[in-house]
Amino acid sequence: MCGKIEKAIVLAAGYGTRLKPLTDRMPKPLVPVAGKPMIEYALEKLEAYGIKEIVINVSHLKEQLIAYAGSFQSLTIRISEEAEPLETGGGLKKALPLLGSEPFFTINSDIIWMDGQEGALKRLADCWDETRMDILLLTQSRAKAVGYDKGEDHLFIKPGNTFGWRQQEAPYIIAGLGIIHPKVFSAAPDGKFSVKVLWHRALHQNRLACLPHNGRWFQTGTLDDIKTAEEHMKGE
Repeated sequence: MCGKIEKAIVLAAGYGTRLKPLTDRMPKPLVPVAGKPMIEYALEKLEAYGIKEIVINVSHLKEQLIAYAGSFQSLTIRISEEAEPLETGGGLKKALPLLGSEPFFTINSDIIWMDGQEGALKRLADCWDETRMDILLLTQSRAKAVGYDKGEDHLFIKPGNTFGWRQQEAPYIIAGLGIIHPKVFSAAPDGKFSVKVLWHRALHQNRLACLPHNGRWFQTGTLDDIKTAEEHMKGE
């Protein structure tokens, strides 16, 4: 059973410029990590959790991703096409007609996570409380985040909005996985924009929450990241 969350979107429309020259001929989500396309890790986790309907947004070399999505017989995968990449926020907003009016999972296609005793998706769904939050983000201790470079994550993750904050694990980074309520897009801009616009707004309204991940986590945005992730994944 899916509990409270029944749909998900995997963000897969970017150019993947940090993975050139591979991404000149292959969309970034199809670049292999430890023998299978990086996007497949997210799809497998969603299927194991019980999600039956998944949206994938596509743009760069989209025909390859559309063909790949069609190979999953056990999942209903809907495609949101973008003439050019609309960034994370714009891509989510364009996909809303396929996602409906209920909260949904949103996942970056260039992350891989290993679950602890409880899966990250289940923990997020169990933590979700529509009366208290509009956005819930999974976080990871920066010291344990393989492939993380730098960013402004510290602006969003604070002791007051993070469940089970542990000072010895801080600082945390945003892990590219979460739940978002579609109502946050009612005042969102059109066209290209970063989802961080919505994070900032929710934070200022005290409607942004964070949940630390209990397992391992990898970002696979560069060739070096992929090699490092593959080394860590040996024996998993």
